[in-house]
Amino acid sequence: MKLPELTKKFRNKYMIRIVAGVLTVALLGSGMTAVAVQADQKEGAKAQTVAETKKETNTAGDLSDLVSIEVNNKEIGKEESVYLLSDATGKVHDTIVSDHLINSGKKSSLEDCSNLHDIENVKGDETFTQNGENLTWQADGNDIFYQGTSNEEPPVTQTVTYYLDGEEITPEELAGKSGKVTIHFDYANNTSYGDVKVPFAAVTAMVLDDSFTNIEVKNGKIENNGDNNIVIGYALPGIRESLDVDNSDFVEEMNLPEDFEVTADVENFKLDTAMTIVANAGSMVSMKTGDSSSLDDMIHDLEDASSQLRDGSADLASGMDTFQKGLADYASGMSDLYKGSGDLGKGVDTLNKSAASIDQGIQTLDHGLKKKMSEKEKAAAQKTAEAAVAEEFKNGKTEEVANQIYTALRYTQKEDGNVADGALYTSLYDGAYSTKAAETVYNEVVRQVLLTAAGQPADSKLSADQAASGIKAAYAKGAQANDPTATAMYAVSNGMTSEQLAELLYAKSGAKDTLFHKTQSAIEAQLSAGRNNEQINSAVESSLKQLSTQLAGACQQAAAQAAGSAAISGAESAKATIAEQIETVQANGYSLVTGASALSKGTQSLADQVPVLTEGITALNNATLKLVKGADELNNGSHDLADGMVEFDEKGISRIVNCYNGDIKSLTDRLQAMLDAGEDYQTFTSLADGVNGSVKFIYKLDSIKETDEQ
Repeated sequence: MKLPELTKKFRNKYMIRIVAGVLTVALLGSGMTAVAVQADQKEGAKAQTVAETKKETNTAGDLSDLVSIEVNNKEIGKEESVYLLSDATGKVHDTIVSDHLINSGKKSSLEDCSNLHDIENVKGDETFTQNGENLTWQADGNDIFYQGTSNEEPPVTQTVTYYLDGEEITPEELAGKSGKVTIHFDYANNTSYGDVKVPFAAVTAMVLDDSFTNIEVKNGKIENNGDNNIVIGYALPGIRESLDVDNSDFVEEMNLPEDFEVTADVENFKLDTAMTIVANAGSMVSMKTGDSSSLDDMIHDLEDASSQLRDGSADLASGMDTFQKGLADYASGMSDLYKGSGDLGKGVDTLNKSAASIDQGIQTLDHGLKKKMSEKEKAAAQKTAEAAVAEEFKNGKTEEVANQIYTALRYTQKEDGNVADGALYTSLYDGAYSTKAAETVYNEVVRQVLLTAAGQPADSKLSADQAASGIKAAYAKGAQANDPTATAMYAVSNGMTSEQLAELLYAKSGAKDTLFHKTQSAIEAQLSAGRNNEQINSAVESSLKQLSTQLAGACQQAAAQAAGSAAISGAESAKATIAEQIETVQANGYSLVTGASALSKGTQSLADQVPVLTEGITALNNATLKLVKGADELNNGSHDLADGMVEFDEKGISRIVNCYNGDIKSLTDRLQAMLDAGEDYQTFTSLADGVNGSVKFIYKLDSIKETDEQ
């Protein structure tokens, strides 16, 4: 069919305006919804202005402009409108295609591909050359609008069936009849992309005059503009099959219709025309997230997040158990502290009073230590020391000491452990007297005296000096322990030689001569008595015993006198030493005297703060009780949360995941495949390489009128 014939077919521009208003089709979520928009008939309306100002030769182009459908954001290079002219039953007898090549780059030539016949430029005088299906247009920077014919079957076929009072009737027989008329449109999707079809949406519009009353529409709607009723129907052929669902899978308000039907009471039936627009709904939308695999990731993330929430809530509950146990221990300790705060106050009060008493006592002690001893105090100290020595030597102590001295003078122990005559005895017996021998005997007498005084055995290997040092060390240790006797002996003996210490002990026994002279005289007397062994032995034994007794008595008297003297000097020295020590400033900046004063002041400050402390402990204990109560509630809540998360995961998220993997995933996969098919279907004819296209189909039924009106 040439352009003039197409123009004749679409000369009813009012009908064109009606059809132009019903072309907004959107794919939302998992279902299709068709929305019809009524065209404005007012004189100033844009559609009317456009239609009336175009030339008759541009009617097909006008229609293409008016019914253009917005597609997704990809750049389109070829827009295609396919006009299918059919009889009143929908059987196509002519297919005319109008193509618009968009020259966005203002190129001098445009490459195209087409399988159309009788190609003709309809909006300019640009020419083309053809090589098979490949066309090269001399565009000179312009868009190209051309038209041709085709014998190809359309992707969607339309079948229209008519009924009068419930009985099927042909269009020709229906013309001029009156009664209840039903017009039924069926749409069949003939495409196949694997298991799915291209998602086409079909919108049919017809104008019914006032001879049609009581109009009812299935899968459509009625709009009244005051003069006529505009009936609009829609269908989504093949989509239900592609998604493998039926209408029962949806809520009541949602369905995927594949037919459209209008019923009305009619007087003298006639129908000027009915027009249907079929558009590729898949080219209008796309999955925002890219493809259905993103849903798999989302479901996996949902499942993983739910698992983490479940595990995290369990960890929280376990942590709260641990926290509650620790808090219980803390609360128990806090309770003990609260109960003990009263004892603390009493203890601090006792400490404060005791510190004051200590401070007062140390001040009194310091004052007393600084005073000199009176004569009465000195006499009392001396008497006490002498009495202590006398107590030490009573009950046979003097005789015991004398026996110890005798044994030490009479015998000696050899290296092999056997006992032999001592050096003094041997010297006396042999009469080997000389100055040197006397000194030797004297030294041995001195050593034995000192060994006895030091508490050492007579056969000890200690020298006289070692024994004297031991005695002095013992006296010094006793003096440090404030022992009166030891203090006196240490004061007298300190600084003496061994001989002097022994002579002191001998002189204090009442002797009028020295120990040395006594030893020398005894030796000379024994030597002059003769050499009779028994006589010498008896004399020597007698001399040794007499010497031992005298030495023992000398030890007691010397000790008593030394103790009395030392007691006085030791007491004076001790007082001075103690006074110095308690007043000496230590590393902490305090002496015992000043420290006791500071301690008294500090305990008083502590006692002053105890009421504040006990008040704080009481407040802390009360707060702890509230904290324990809150922790109990929080712990119970954490376990409720953990239990709830398990239930939420098992009854909520797991069911969602199972539902998705069971039914929804299959549906989304098929939906994605259907959208991909819609993206791929871009032309009814052909496209040049690298060119994106869009296509729509306009079906026009022949009018139905009585024969004399044709």
